[in-house]
Amino acid sequence: MATKRPHNSRATAAVALAAAAALGITLALNTIAPSSQPISTAAGDIYTWDCEYPVHKPTSIMIMCGDGGIFIDKITWKTWSAQGASGTGTWGENLCDPSCAEGEIVYAPVKVSLSNLTARKGKNYLRTLDITTQDGKDFPWGRANSFQWDVMEFAEMMNWDSQ
Repeated sequence: MATKRPHNSRATAAVALAAAAALGITLALNTIAPSSQPISTAAGDIYTWDCEYPVHKPTSIMIMCGDGGIFIDKITWKTWSAQGASGTGTWGENLCDPSCAEGEIVYAPVKVSLSNLTARKGKNYLRTLDITTQDGKDFPWGRANSFQWDVMEFAEMMNWDSQ
């Protein structure tokens, strides 16, 4: 027959305190980074970036966020899903000649695609932007016919997106 030990209130208090601390840490971590919850991949829940702003199916995307010197405008999306997005738009570029303040803005029709679905802070983003001229030829002002940009890199680096 086992001998009954006397109740140790200090040991019980220490165990209760440790359990409460562990629960508090677990709750705090789940509030900060709820990685165990699935992120929707429905088309309406897929975003991309316009500079540091999360956007859904943008009609324009600024490439040079500092001065607005390169952008895609009038985007029409043919597809938009977790697998990627594709559409057409108009490339605009300030040639900065003789200076950016006085430069001519030139335009060309382009094909636009977004890929590389990436989760960040509870949302899914298409992060890789590919642009090609619609006719496959170089831009008339000398730029190569294709361009690729990681539209999420700046937001990650600056950690400016809210949530």
